[in-house]
Parts: sequence; structure tokens; C-alpha cells
Amino acid sequence: MTWGPGTLILNRYRLESLLGRGGMGSVWRAEHVQLRSPVAVKLLDPAIATNEQVLGRFLREAQAAASLRSPHVVQIFDYGVEDGTAFIAMEMLQGQSLSDRVTGLGKISPEETFRYLQQVLRAMGKAHEAGIVHRDLKPDNIFICQDEPEFAKVLDFGVAKVKNGDLAGSAGSRTQTGMMIGTPYYMSPEQTQAKDIDQRADLWSIAVIAFECLTGVRPFSGESFGELVIAINTKPTPIPSKHGLVPAGFDEWFVKATQRDRDRRFQSAREMADELGKVGGAAGAAARGAVRTQQTPAVLGLSTPMGTAAPAVDVGSNASGPPAKDLQLTTGARSVTSHSVGSSSKRSPVVLSLIGVAALIVVGVGAFVALGGPRALMQSAAAGASATPDISAQPTVAAALPPHLETAPVAPAANTDAVPPAVTPPSATPAASAALAPSASAAKKEPEQGAGADKPRAAGGTVKKPAAGTPAPPVGAAPAPPKDWNF
Repeated sequence: MTWGPGTLILNRYRLESLLGRGGMGSVWRAEHVQLRSPVAVKLLDPAIATNEQVLGRFLREAQAAASLRSPHVVQIFDYGVEDGTAFIAMEMLQGQSLSDRVTGLGKISPEETFRYLQQVLRAMGKAHEAGIVHRDLKPDNIFICQDEPEFAKVLDFGVAKVKNGDLAGSAGSRTQTGMMIGTPYYMSPEQTQAKDIDQRADLWSIAVIAFECLTGVRPFSGESFGELVIAINTKPTPIPSKHGLVPAGFDEWFVKATQRDRDRRFQSAREMADELGKVGGAAGAAARGAVRTQQTPAVLGLSTPMGTAAPAVDVGSNASGPPAKDLQLTTGARSVTSHSVGSSSKRSPVVLSLIGVAALIVVGVGAFVALGGPRALMQSAAAGASATPDISAQPTVAAALPPHLETAPVAPAANTDAVPPAVTPPSATPAASAALAPSASAAKKEPEQGAGADKPRAAGGTVKKPAAGTPAPPVGAAPAPPKDWNF
């Protein structure tokens, strides 16, 4: 039978267009006739369709994927044989394989790498719990679905090994002794040696995929299959940070995941995913404040001769970090000192001068206001104007002298031959003091000092009161001395 667009399979699926071909067959875009929904149909190559072992693997792929309930495993709808050709109907995915993504970009970011691989590890955790070992995990078998956000699905359980459960006794479930299964670049040492394998072989493959996603190169290679097997089994473990920029802590994670002794690797997909999450979380935190990292000496000892210094690796495509002397580099983690978190900007001398002038102006204005401001300035001007006193001018002292301090004229003693009474000198009188005062403030203070002590007294020492009916001198004028006073 010829397969092509328009071909009906079991009157349920109509082929529309070829999506791709592989070693075991082809994959077509098709439509479910009754449901009118898109599906993907995988057809086994007719040239190998009669091989019982191949048929058994094809059936096992359908059964293994259908038995897993995970959003990160491709969903299987149907399985059957049409005109001697086996087929699998599965969900139609939109996106690209991880292999195409890495090939197109060269490498992908740590954030994407960790997100996709943690999803793969969740899917494989369910598979391992069901007793299913994929045995052929590689970028071609991880599909990145276009969505918001993008997510990964595991494909192609065609060479999966079923260790227990209902699938263990299905046809073709056993692999011949000494037969190597998988894609060589991603095989674990036990796979290359055709030994019995378990779930830890899948974990090795995931670690190799992570290395390739972050660096753009495979960790193990060789010009021939034999050299590749030797590299996987005997050569020093490659250090990711020596092949590209990787997050701090990824070196240790990779070295642990690719231990040749299975007992020293991660023992479960959950454990491996948890540790990868820690590396991703530390990388996200460090990216906000650190800019450099270096390899772990303990890890480098596996592949670097003693005494060889590990080079520091810049993190970030646009990182322009501080010199190494300002950093406190750590092993397997980034850290920085306060010197590296941006250097203090140097100000221009002109800016500093302007700041200084402004500060002086502010200080001067503050001092001016504190010392009285405009009022003090006006008083100083008035004091300067009155520095040369005018004796002829008689300032008004009514405001300076309260009424009870006004002096009345005192009559002299009747005996003119007696000693003249004690008379207060003109300079001591309140009016004269006010006239000679250099400022208004002094005129207020001097009368208070001698007003009560300098009143005119009679010869007997008593103060004479003015005669009854004698009018008081007008306020503000200097009192006239009596006519009978002898000066």
C-alpha cells in the first residue's frame, strides 16, 4: 500500500502532509475523520514492519507513553495495524525539538535549560516509578511546545525498557544480550558496555543534554565510535565552565550526574531535579549582584593537572564587572564585595566649586537672619547717624521718663550766705543725659540708673516739693531752673 496525502487509516485518520522521517518510519500530520481534530500519525517503515522485535518495540512505545499520565509526555490516542503497517496516533504538537532549538541558537540560556530539563525529569520520574527506562533520551526526543510559557514533552519511547508491570511480558520487551541500545553521544558507561541498566542511565543522558544546551558542544566526542566509547568510560570528566559560560554550581551538578560509578550519581529523577533547581535559584540570585565565577578546585582536580589555576569566567553577555582584586571569588558560587557593586562616580571640580559657593551663601544668609536681619541693619544705621551728638537739640524724653520720675524745681535756702545747696550737674539731669546719649537705647537706660538718686535736694538733705498751684512743666520739655538759683 502506498502512503500519502489523503490516505485513510482504519477509516479514522486521513493523512495530510509529511512532517518528518526517522530510522524506524515516518510521521504525518493527519485528521481524525469523525472528530475533525488534528493528530500526528507515526507509521512504521514497511521494510522492517515484519521484524518481530521491531514490532514489539513499536507497540511498547505506544503502551509506555499511554500508561504515563504526565503533561510532559506526549499523549497517545490509538495504536493499530493497517494493511500490514503498524501506526500510532498521538497528539499533534506545535513547536520544535530541543535539538533544532540548540542548533539554531548555538546554545540556550540557563533559565530555559533548567526549566525544560526539570520538566523532563518530572516526566521521567513518573516513568521510572512505573518501571519504564527510556534509554534513548536526547535533544531530538524532547519537544518544545509553543505556548505561554513554552514547555517540554518527552517523545519516542520506542527503545524503552520495561522492568515490571503489565508491559514487562509484552512482545519484544527483552533486549538481546550484548546489544547496545541508545544514541552513542548520550549513552551512559553501562549502556556502552551493554550491561543491565536502570533509571540512572536516563539521568546520565539528561546531564549530557544539559551540558550541550549551555555550552553548545557535547561533553564526550570522538572521531570514531570506539574513541567515543573510550571517552565516555575512561577520559577525565569534562568541566562545563571550561567550555562556556555556565551558572555557578553547575560544574558540581554535572560531575555528580556523570559519575561512572552509578552508586555515586543522583539516585532518582526527583533528587536530580531538586539539585538542578538549587543551581538555577542560586544563578538567578547571583545574576543580580555578582559578575564572575570560577571552577571548583575539587572538581577541576578530576580533569586539570595539579598546580594549574582555574580561569575565572565572566557571567552574562554584557557583564563588565570589576577587576578581580575587588572580588571575593568563591568555589561553586558567586559573591562580591562592596567594591564590586558599582564604583562611586567622581564629581567634576566645577560641580564641587558650585556646591561650595552655594553652601557659603546659605551659611551667610542663616547668620544674617540669626543676628537680627534687617532690624539690626537699621539700628546700626541709626547709631551711625547719631554718633556726633547735637547738644542744642533737646530730644523728647517723655517716652523715656515715666511721670513719677519727673523732677520739680526746688527753691533755694533763704540764707544766701549759706553754702549753696547741692545741685545735680546738668549732665546728670535726665534731659541732658538723653541729649548726650549716642543712641535711642542709651537714652532709655541712663535715666533708670540715676533718676532716683540725683533728684535736687535742699541744704538740709530733704527734697522740697513744689509750691501748691505751681504748674508742672510740659511733658517732653526740660524743666527751667528757678530764677534764684546760683550757678
